[in-house]
Amino acid sequence: MDFFNKLGKKASETYQVTKEKTAKFSNEMKLKGKISDAKNRITSLYEEIGEHVYNGYKTNSEEGKEDIKAKCEEIAQKFDEISKLEAEILSLREVKKCPACGAEINQKDDFCSKCGKEQPKREEPVEIKQESEIQDVQDAEVVEVKNTEEEPKDDSM
Repeated sequence: MDFFNKLGKKASETYQVTKEKTAKFSNEMKLKGKISDAKNRITSLYEEIGEHVYNGYKTNSEEGKEDIKAKCEEIAQKFDEISKLEAEILSLREVKKCPACGAEINQKDDFCSKCGKEQPKREEPVEIKQESEIQDVQDAEVVEVKNTEEEPKDDSM
């Protein structure tokens, strides 16, 4: 009987590990899909900007500069979005990038295995409480109190 209990326990543990790895892989693929979409949008924006610039050149017109500015701002937002998504992927894979050489290394490593550079000390993760754990807070009224008494003025100066 003990053999079957151990076998069942081992099978359950293997299932859990496989389930976690599959979930991480699925999340990573979703994030990579979002990155791909953002890169495609950036390419499209570049093309639209180029078309606006060329049309302005062709007609010798300054119109459309606000539209170009808006597209440039959207490109900047997309690059920020891509950076955040790439950081999420690194976190899922439990790695970080060396600031000196860009190599992917384990999050817990103190030195880069590629270039040998000492890694910045990592901060301890902050525990975030779920909404159910946060106690209800009743609305409070803020009252401003003004000092109605005037302080005596010193006219001796």
